[in-house]
Amino acid sequence: MKKRVFALFLCAMILFPSTVSADVLNYEATINTYKQDSKTPYIFLINDGAGKEVHAVAKADTLYVTAKDIMIRSNPGEKGRELRKVLLGTKLQRVAVCDNGWSKVTFQKKGENKIIGYVPDSVLSDTTQMKKFNDTVKVAKDSDILDFPGRKDGEVVGEVIQEDQVNRTGIVNEIWSRILYEDERGVSQVGYIPTNVLEGQENTKQVAKADTTVDTEEEAGVIHKSKGKGIFAEAVDGVTAVNGSSSVAGVQVGTPVSASSDAVLKPLGNFRITHYCQCSICCGSWANGITSTGVTATTNRTIAVDPTQIPYGSKVVINGQVYVAEDCGGAIKTNCIDIYVATHDEGESKGVYYTDVYLLQE
Repeated sequence: MKKRVFALFLCAMILFPSTVSADVLNYEATINTYKQDSKTPYIFLINDGAGKEVHAVAKADTLYVTAKDIMIRSNPGEKGRELRKVLLGTKLQRVAVCDNGWSKVTFQKKGENKIIGYVPDSVLSDTTQMKKFNDTVKVAKDSDILDFPGRKDGEVVGEVIQEDQVNRTGIVNEIWSRILYEDERGVSQVGYIPTNVLEGQENTKQVAKADTTVDTEEEAGVIHKSKGKGIFAEAVDGVTAVNGSSSVAGVQVGTPVSASSDAVLKPLGNFRITHYCQCSICCGSWANGITSTGVTATTNRTIAVDPTQIPYGSKVVINGQVYVAEDCGGAIKTNCIDIYVATHDEGESKGVYYTDVYLLQE
């Protein structure tokens, strides 16, 4: 039996414009900016909380949190004392940049004392895609609640069902709605649902129109037929090679990974297989097609894995097709693999299934 989600109410919030994010200036870039402007930077030393001193340079700008949540710490490092947790979209004032990948920031919630501490540069952006406001909306169809606005990184934390009244506190990239819900213990929590599951929002655009023009007739990761015998030979029987590589409508279409049929397959077990594309509903509001390893996600090739189970760069065989472990995601846990495809519709049509997976050892 499905658990109903109860609406909670907050005071109205300020509306922030929806923009495209950009990387924030790190320590070295900040120093170079001072030099280019013929200004003298103010540099000081700070303890990272583990007994090591790091350099910091004064830098004033406004930044926004891009992670599900992040802890502001007393020192620029994981050993720093926890001061306060802040959520996705939170606005922070940066006052300095450290040379170890952390920034000094301030945060103040109305009616509370100002927090001064440090957060990693990697969770900061100089723009936000979060529109903050407050309204009460009705759910038009059942939906999972995720803890992050993106299926690849968001984990299911609850659900809403048709006719529920929910309090919406923001919209991310016009695609995800941030809501308040009560968990099984009755504690108020923040979660995200697709905007188009809300009454009156069913036709909200979720995927860029350009995505629908991609030629998806190629089978992702088709293996080249080759000579030889062995346990891998059965995997290549009945499949055909697809040649060429191109970029269509911003999607990188790759050449299928080839492998010898004499290669050895190591069984990894039975895996849950899902599919994702570079759209915001799959990868979140800061989706840009770049994987966690820094390469561009490519059809016929890229899969997201749990790197503690399948190391990056590994070749993996799924239903007789070869893929390369190049990405990860918060929702990709042990015995789960997410296959990169060209369009959201393609991912939806291929759905979710379970199958045996093999590590290719050449």
